[in-house]
Amino acid sequence: MLKNLEHYVQVLKIEKNHSSNTVNSYLSDIKSFEKFLKKRKITFKKVVNSSEVIKNYFRYLSRSKISPRSIKRKYSSLSSYFSYLIDRKEIKKNPLNSIFTPKLTKKLPTVLSLDEIKRIFKEAENTENELLGLRDRCIIELLYSCGLRVSELCELKISNIQFDANVIRFFGKGNKERIIPLTFYAKEWLEKYLYQSRHILLTRKSSESKFVFLSNNGKKLTRAAIWQSIKKYVNAAAVTKSVSPHTFRHSFATHLIDGGANLIEIQKLLGHSDISTTEIYVHLSKEFIDTEYMKAFDKKKN
Repeated sequence: MLKNLEHYVQVLKIEKNHSSNTVNSYLSDIKSFEKFLKKRKITFKKVVNSSEVIKNYFRYLSRSKISPRSIKRKYSSLSSYFSYLIDRKEIKKNPLNSIFTPKLTKKLPTVLSLDEIKRIFKEAENTENELLGLRDRCIIELLYSCGLRVSELCELKISNIQFDANVIRFFGKGNKERIIPLTFYAKEWLEKYLYQSRHILLTRKSSESKFVFLSNNGKKLTRAAIWQSIKKYVNAAAVTKSVSPHTFRHSFATHLIDGGANLIEIQKLLGHSDISTTEIYVHLSKEFIDTEYMKAFDKKKN
C-alpha cells in the first residue's frame, strides 16, 4: 500500500548512512502505520489528502497507552518517509505538518559512583570463567574509560586499534571518524584479553574473525550478550540502580566534568555532533555531586 518502501530503505542506508538498528526502527514504525491503514481499508490517496487519517492514527496510539517517547519516534519515522516521497515528487506536502508531537521531559541518565564501578569491575575479575571474565572486564573498561557505545564495541575490529599511538580509530554514527585515546587501564585490559583470552575463543570457530570481542563459541559478540553480562555483574555487585551498557558512558562523561574537563573535549571524545547533547552532563554532574555529598554526609552522621 505505501509507496517505494524498498527504495526508501536503500536511501536510509546509503544516502543517509543510518545504522541497521535505525533503519529497522524506521521500517517497523512505518509498517505499523501501514497495518493500521489496511485494517481500516484506508487508501494511500486519502492519507496524503487528509490530515484526519494521521490525527486518528496518533489518537489511536495515545489510547493504546504507548509512551510519548515511542509516539514521538513514530512521528519522526513517518515524517522522514513522507519527506522522502516529497523529494521524489510522489506527494506535494507532508501530511504530518498539521500534527503536534508530544513534548518530552528530559530525564537525566543514571550515573554510577566510582565505588559502584569498582565493585562491578571486581565481579568481572573474580568470575569463575576466566576467559569470559577477562573479556567482560575489558568490555566494561572500554565502556567506562573510553566512553564507547555498545554498538561500537560490537563492531570494533583489530584494525581499529593502534597500540603504538595509544588510540582507537573508529567510524561511529554517520560514518564520522573519531579518535579515542586508549587510557592506561583500557590498554592494559585490552592487551590481557587479546593475548590471554581472545586467541583461545578464536579456536572455537572454523574461520578467522576481524572483530575484537568474541562469544564463547568464537563468533562476533552481540549487543544482547553484552547487556546480559553487564546485568550479571551489576547484580553480583549489589548495585541497585538501573544499569545498561550506556550507563558507563554517562558515568565516564560525568566523572570527566567533575574532574574539570573541557566540554568541547568531552564532545569530541563521545562523538556528539551537537554540543547540546554533551551539555546534559553538566546538569547531571551537579545532581550527581549533590547525591554523593548527601550520602557521605549521612555516613558521617551515623
